[in-house]
Amino acid sequence: EFAWHVPVVLVVMQGGASNSLTPTALATRTHEYAVQALNQQDLDRNFGLATWQILKWMQAARMELPWMQPGYRGLSLLEPQITRRMLVGSQMVRVVKPGALSEAVNKVVRTCCEVGEVGRTSVEFRYKILFGEHIIATATTTMIVASGTPGNFRPSPVPEAVRALAANDEGVDRTFLSDSLAKVPKEAPDSAYSHAVLVRFSDEDMNKHANHSALARFFEDAKEEISSDEAADSTLRELAELHLTAIQIAYIAEIRALDELSVKVAPAEQGSCLYLWAYRKNTNRFGGKPGLVARGCIVCEERPSGPSSKL
Repeated sequence: EFAWHVPVVLVVMQGGASNSLTPTALATRTHEYAVQALNQQDLDRNFGLATWQILKWMQAARMELPWMQPGYRGLSLLEPQITRRMLVGSQMVRVVKPGALSEAVNKVVRTCCEVGEVGRTSVEFRYKILFGEHIIATATTTMIVASGTPGNFRPSPVPEAVRALAANDEGVDRTFLSDSLAKVPKEAPDSAYSHAVLVRFSDEDMNKHANHSALARFFEDAKEEISSDEAADSTLRELAELHLTAIQIAYIAEIRALDELSVKVAPAEQGSCLYLWAYRKNTNRFGGKPGLVARGCIVCEERPSGPSSKL
């Protein structure tokens, strides 16, 4: 079982706008975000919970921290007051057992977030995802604090108020993510499977680039296509038919609506893993160049027993 006490936080209001944060707000380092019991409309074609949806709830949990707020209003109020954003650098969702995400129906999902390690320009957020009172996944996101305008963001120092909230320990999931991504080759092999993607306007968020969760959907769609493609390499297809137990993504460049991507997939040399690379095929109208925009790994595992639905 898992629970956090979430304090009530008030934002000081003057002239109809928020222009400062209370001491309680500045000291808040944990938050819980809950959604209603899931039903069929919330699940994917395999009757399971997609990881891109979990990434959205992870975002919701951290954005409701009082020093974040919609549009990063709270983050921009922290001294020194400048316009700030946070951009996802890398993240991972790790499921506690194969097939756990296919047990989501009728479950209330709780996403518990806390501040982890803090670097000069980066902030880690740690998560526990629960179905009711039972942990079904853990997760980590490393975000880069940035200032500037969409398309021209630059790393910016973490405000001291956020630095004071850092965890005292090293994150297990963050270490696992870092070690795993280090094993993914920098470029896809020539023999890699190719899955075509067109980025939609609905994939974009307020930063006018595709939301971080879109890459998880692209990666999961590539896995699903391989599992259904009788012409795919047999080893690759066998891996794709297994349950997803972790998804790991490193973000390299912004992608935007109408970008054409090629998601390349290859089996890891060791272990039940699919390595994935997303490449932009053409220069876009914002100056985005052809080349690698993200890479990552899907860890797969066979479910020991029970229903045969896969994710």
